[in-house]
Amino acid sequence: MEFLDLLFDKPIISSQDLTGRLSVSRETFNQLLKRFENIEIIKEISGKKRYKKYMFSDYINIIKRGTEV
Repeated sequence: MEFLDLLFDKPIISSQDLTGRLSVSRETFNQLLKRFENIEIIKEISGKKRYKKYMFSDYINIIKRGTEV
């Protein structure tokens, strides 16, 4: 899945970051974001109503564990 590949490249994203990189409509993209958020693959971290930011939290946590001294 193209969206999941992009999350591995950029684990903290905004919808604006990815709109041009995926070949889907904005509506489809927003549905995809919502679906990934509902199944807890991504987590909304900005607390804003618009211009939200999302984090691929499990991936970030794996990186943190692997780099702690």
